[in-house]
Amino acid sequence: MINKIAAYIDSCIDAGDIYGASFSIITPQGVTQYYHGKQGKDDFAIGLDPSMIYDLASVTKVVGTTTRIFQLLSDHTIRLEDPVARFLPGFAHKEITIKQLLLHNSGLPADIDNLTTMNREDLIAAIYNAELINQPGEKFVYSDLGYIILGWIIRTVDGALARSIQDHVLYPLAMTNTGYNLNRPKIRFVPTEFDPRRGQIQGQVHDYKAFLLNGEAGHAGLFSTLSDLTVFIEMMLNFGEYQGKRVLDENVFDWLGEHDTEGRTLGWERHNGKHQYLHTGYTGTAVAFDLDRQVGLVLLTNRVYPTSDNHIWNRDRQRVFELFFND
Repeated sequence: MINKIAAYIDSCIDAGDIYGASFSIITPQGVTQYYHGKQGKDDFAIGLDPSMIYDLASVTKVVGTTTRIFQLLSDHTIRLEDPVARFLPGFAHKEITIKQLLLHNSGLPADIDNLTTMNREDLIAAIYNAELINQPGEKFVYSDLGYIILGWIIRTVDGALARSIQDHVLYPLAMTNTGYNLNRPKIRFVPTEFDPRRGQIQGQVHDYKAFLLNGEAGHAGLFSTLSDLTVFIEMMLNFGEYQGKRVLDENVFDWLGEHDTEGRTLGWERHNGKHQYLHTGYTGTAVAFDLDRQVGLVLLTNRVYPTSDNHIWNRDRQRVFELFFND
């Protein structure tokens, strides 16, 4: 499996689908990390190395938000069936629950229209008052809005989202190069898209909703390194524990196994109805783990560099998942 995945990713780089990739494969025999290719072209033709920091995009949803929500569920601060309006009284839809947000079947739309015309206050109001496209619980629609709301729920019960995730998820795992709005030398950040309004985005969150929310949101905004994310996946493979520290209760993994709604469980995408879980990010990132085989994968690219119009990597990434889960 390891050699096949490495060879396939190299072929994607050689074909020009991506400029480079940082990836790790975790097996019962140990961890193997790879840094293949470059950040980009011209001034960014810099070889990848362990110091490089990636914009995780929607991988934020599972590494940060879902993990913290699971902790709050385990200590009974919140419950799956709690209505969102219990924590956000101004929210328009009193019937939507935390569970529905996690399963992406809340009825909320995937995104907000006319986003580029909005400021922060406009965006918040639009999310609070978004019109439903389905009845809650009726249909799966992958929605950033649900996860922005989950971030606001964390903030309501535990203070600032960034501090909550840092104190309860990142610090216990010694993920010292992971966080929102990281203050690191710019050269360490792998560049993402060149935006006509914002210029070359590097070290600043790519997702525009997260950008409007000051870089700190439940759906996107975390930056991280390959080494830090490898530790996170090792914790998940060890049913919530890492080097003697318990980050998640073991009952969390029962919850993951109990839910399968159109291929989704709580927070995570579920593969083939098995104890195989994954999540991807718009910028080209991905994490995956198989509890039965005890193998994990972290896969980091900046496929949106220099433009997000290049979708070839999204197809390539699915092939990597096939090699990982089925080999």
